[in-house]
Amino acid sequence: MERILRGIMRYRNTTREQMVKEFQKVRDNPEPKAVFFTCMDSRMIPTRYTDTHVGDMFVVRNAGNLIPHAQHFQDEYFSCEPAALELGCVVNDIRHIIVCGHSDCKAMNLLYQLRDPEFASKLNRRLSPLRSWLCTHANTSLEKFQEWRDAGMNDPLLFSSESPLRRFVAYIDKDQKFAIEDKLSQINTLQQMSNIASYGFLKARLESHDLHIHALWFDIYTGDIYYFSRGAKCFVAVDEDSVERLSKEVRQFYS
Repeated sequence: MERILRGIMRYRNTTREQMVKEFQKVRDNPEPKAVFFTCMDSRMIPTRYTDTHVGDMFVVRNAGNLIPHAQHFQDEYFSCEPAALELGCVVNDIRHIIVCGHSDCKAMNLLYQLRDPEFASKLNRRLSPLRSWLCTHANTSLEKFQEWRDAGMNDPLLFSSESPLRRFVAYIDKDQKFAIEDKLSQINTLQQMSNIASYGFLKARLESHDLHIHALWFDIYTGDIYYFSRGAKCFVAVDEDSVERLSKEVRQFYS
């Protein structure tokens, strides 16, 4: 905690004045462009690797960058993730939702271990809120991963997105660059796009193409950011060679 306090003092003496100016600039007319879901991992700093600033995004973080499917909620039994979707996309009229997973995700590493039925038993889930969270809200991702792995890990996967009829094909780690848990992380990231689309209060905007869902994936060891390209049907590294092509895809499909 002392380190945090010292950090606050450095902020007061360096960037505070500039940040206050930015706060004043957006205070009466903030125009955030995205709702950004990512993992709570301490190595994930989304405003830094997207070079965004005060007022640019709503950021929601949890273990495993999960957005629970609407089927898990009834009446008043909700969690912060759908509330954030409503606040961002309904109240603030934001048009873009981004889900960002990452490599060496401790939540995804644990989810991979939960393939063991005993480890994932009800008794063990009662002892661990994290296991319970993953078993409840990431089980669809794990099931999809297991089917894909059992089939040889070469076939593409099919995901629904903005509507049940709007689906996309995804090849996972075609170049075999990543660990098995990272492959699960990428599948989980794409599954959240389907989960987001399950909420009725987003249905009209999604079907009219007024609201769009994207997926990013961050390799924490190389610093590379991958964008899921529906045209390429895979995660593509955002770099000097690809950025114009990806930007064109975004303009074409999401404008």
